[in-house]
Amino acid sequence: MTVRKWDPLRDLLSLQERMNQLFEESFAGQLEEPALVGSGTWTPLADAYETPEAFVVLLELPGISEDDVEVQVDGDMLTVKGQRRGLSPRPDRFHRMERSHGPFVRSFQLTEEVEPGRVSAQLRDGVLRLELPKVRGRASARRERE
Repeated sequence: MTVRKWDPLRDLLSLQERMNQLFEESFAGQLEEPALVGSGTWTPLADAYETPEAFVVLLELPGISEDDVEVQVDGDMLTVKGQRRGLSPRPDRFHRMERSHGPFVRSFQLTEEVEPGRVSAQLRDGVLRLELPKVRGRASARRERE
């Protein structure tokens, strides 16, 4: 009779392989749908904070030029639209394709109106920094009523 020595690492790796196969089998049909392949939609990461004078929004936009970004302010709503372009010309064969590309839209509801004419935007090192000055008269009048 042969006694097999218990190896928890081997059992864990075997379990992981079986789980990977299950996921691959269950998602394989979904990944081949034409709507998903090459759709390229993505959402840039953002930080937003407030100072007494303004709102500040930072968006990660690596590989995007200023010409490919549009900033819209309407009252207390900020919308940033843009597009990250794919490789041109597109290679025939990819070994790995992890970087998303295509259009994006991010909207932020602010707690106060801002002055659209005084909004400043700076794109440096792949980070878009937006500073949105608050409308002073309305903000101070609202605080006085409270």
